[in-house]
Amino acid sequence: MSRVGVRSEALLLAARAVDATATVLRAEAGALLGGLGRSRPPPFAAGWSALAGWARVEGQVVRLAGPGGLMGESVALEVLAVRLRALARAYVEVEEGVAATLRSVAVAADLAARGGWLTDGGSRPVVHPVRATWTAREFTGPGDLVAAGEGMSPSSVRVVELAAADGGSSWVLVVPGTQEWGPAAGANPFDLTSDVRAVTGGVTVAAAGALAALDLARGRAAAGHREGPVLVVGHSQGGILAAALASDAQVVASRHVTHVLTTGSPVGGFPVDGAVRVLSVEHVEDPVPRLDLTPNPEHDTWVTVRTGHGPPVDVGRHAIEGYVETTRAATGAPDSTVPGVAAWRASAGAYLGRPVRSVTEVVVERGWQNPRP
Repeated sequence: MSRVGVRSEALLLAARAVDATATVLRAEAGALLGGLGRSRPPPFAAGWSALAGWARVEGQVVRLAGPGGLMGESVALEVLAVRLRALARAYVEVEEGVAATLRSVAVAADLAARGGWLTDGGSRPVVHPVRATWTAREFTGPGDLVAAGEGMSPSSVRVVELAAADGGSSWVLVVPGTQEWGPAAGANPFDLTSDVRAVTGGVTVAAAGALAALDLARGRAAAGHREGPVLVVGHSQGGILAAALASDAQVVASRHVTHVLTTGSPVGGFPVDGAVRVLSVEHVEDPVPRLDLTPNPEHDTWVTVRTGHGPPVDVGRHAIEGYVETTRAATGAPDSTVPGVAAWRASAGAYLGRPVRSVTEVVVERGWQNPRP
């Protein structure tokens, strides 16, 4: 995974936009002053009134186009563009520092793998369906999508098939958060090993297992219902894995991933495919979304809702139950209250308000191809 220059790219885009505006203003000022240079006063015979009117117009043009007007504004904008580029360079250094830190974490994880810690090496995903425990119900809004991640059994992934308006199906893949915190990789892949490997750009059994669960659920669907768009939702590690899957162009194309919803997840560094619409919800007091040291991108296809006003760090704010409430409040507010949320919700019509066709719950485990380290 290549890290994304989030702030520096945004600043450089802003600098280019400011430069373009300055160029337009300078051109307009030049045109006005050029016209002024070609103008001639009315003949003396026209009288003092005509001469005075001409002088007033000339003065207004100078004020509008000169140093106190358009020309001055263009210079000020050019100075602003220079400052934005300087800030971009500063952010590049920060982003390179973050990337170096994450590379160091990956190297440390590789070293730990020699002792059998933090490694998926020699393993593959093994999946098998179990009895679904989730009560099937329509997703009326993004908050319901987040709530679908509550009460999941250990090592399980939830796949919900929805009836699409065209008679086909759409799919919601619900990926769990971290369930095991020991440094040694065990049967449950939703563990500390996957946290470290995924956030540093590695391939994980957990992500592969989530895809395998989706494929298994689709294979069990009725003929004609096995395709259709996919929304991936995840809390904490689940959001990391969702962003990782959405950053793989082959996965996006082959599974038709169109939307991602993350809560409490450090996902700012993932190069999510531009065709995927992302909604990320973060509590200011929750330290987990900041673990990647990278702010989320800011563009039309990625909306981040950050809310909270409590202590600087409150690990209790990481709980999924709180994120369910926050997401429901943010997406249930008047359309203009939280910028971008209404557009994301409107774009997710294939998943919201659609009848549930089936629910498949799949246990994902590490299957060891080679002797365990």
